[in-house]
Amino acid sequence: MLFPKAKMTHASTYQGNRSEEGWLILDIGNMELEGVAKLYVDLNDVEAVKKQSKKSSDNVNNLKKLLGGE
Repeated sequence: MLFPKAKMTHASTYQGNRSEEGWLILDIGNMELEGVAKLYVDLNDVEAVKKQSKKSSDNVNNLKKLLGGE
């Protein structure tokens, strides 16, 4: 099964542990996976998800600065 990019997210911390590469989170909560033995994730999609996560984080930090936060 080719895993959909829309169901992937990236986190740089997990359970208080920070990782330089981070964690790829595959949201399989509402997916029908009966009979699936393997999930394939395109590494180009992983990079795109990481970039989107960083962009979102940068946007939050910029908003905090505009509102007078740290």
